[in-house]
Amino acid sequence: MLNLKTVFVIALLSASTTVSADEIAVDTTDLEATLTANLAESMELMQVQLTEELNTMLVAEEQQEDKATKTVQLAD
Repeated sequence: MLNLKTVFVIALLSASTTVSADEIAVDTTDLEATLTANLAESMELMQVQLTEELNTMLVAEEQQEDKATKTVQLAD
């Protein structure tokens, strides 16, 4: 996930590139590679967090179902 600093850097570089486009050529290959790596890392982290959250929810749901089943069995 892109954080605020990354967005700010991109905006700043875009603005400075526009101003100085006539003077020098800016090589953004390294920046693009860094952003791509950061994006991939953030997506991977989000996937791990989502998986953990879903597992926690499923376990809680199973525990509730088990508790409800035991309550019904005791009532019979």
